[in-house]
Amino acid sequence: MQPPNLSLVIVMVCFWVTYLVVQKFLLKPVGGVLAERRRRIEGAETEWQAKHDEFLAATDRLESALEEAARSAAKVRNDHRQQALDRRQALLTTARQQADGKLDRALDELATEAAAARSQLADSATGLARLFAGRLLGREVSQ
Repeated sequence: MQPPNLSLVIVMVCFWVTYLVVQKFLLKPVGGVLAERRRRIEGAETEWQAKHDEFLAATDRLESALEEAARSAAKVRNDHRQQALDRRQALLTTARQQADGKLDRALDELATEAAAARSQLADSATGLARLFAGRLLGREVSQ
């Protein structure tokens, strides 16, 4: 009988020693680094999601405030526009009344002047008719 081959046992011992060394000094630290990295990534994702949700909420608040400001500005603008239209209408009414008053005074003055002109024309017409008749007849016409 032959003694067992010792080289197989030595190779197995070397394998297990190498395995334990690699496990202790390489695989466990690398696994720990990977686990830490995974934990940090998950934490960052959670933090990002929280910040993103906070951002969306802030954006919604700002958009609501902006819409409210736009509605308020539109209301103020409409109020001012209406006040301006009312003021314009009042000024137009006043100007129209003043213009109507001036027109009435001018028409009255014109009517007075027309009556005076008619009267003067009638007086002048009689005198002119006598003068014309006198020149045609060659003598003076009596009244």
